Amino acid sequence: MSQLYCTGRVTSELELKTSAKKVPYLNFPMVEYVGYGRSAHPQYLSVWAWGAMARQLVDGGVGKGSALWVSGSLELEEYAKKDGVTRDKRLKLKLRDWGFAPTQQPQRRPDQDQSIPPPGTIDGEREDLPE
Repeated sequence: MSQLYCTGRVTSELELKTSAKKVPYLNFPMVEYVGYGRSAHPQYLSVWAWGAMARQLVDGGVGKGSALWVSGSLELEEYAKKDGVTRDKRLKLKLRDWGFAPTQQPQRRPDQDQSIPPPGTIDGEREDLPE
């Protein structure tokens, strides 16, 4: 079993569902970008969460476009496409932990003072080091 930690963005709104055993669950697509510059390309994951973890995602305000870090076990899953005949494979992440990913610092408004504050006064008086 592979363990994965990645950051990416949720590509659809979350829809909390209930299983036949009355357990709440979520299944949502997430995209991460692999590589840099011109070689960068998207890689899609199908993220699955159950029970309290599923509720945490919904209650935490996760939605389409949310930047997240996720970790869990990764499997390559075979599935039938919407036509019911064509078979394909996808990466399935069974969620163990998650959080909002840090994003770029917000841009300052042009009317805000962008000057660097003067440095504080350095006190040259220090206590002697213990001997």
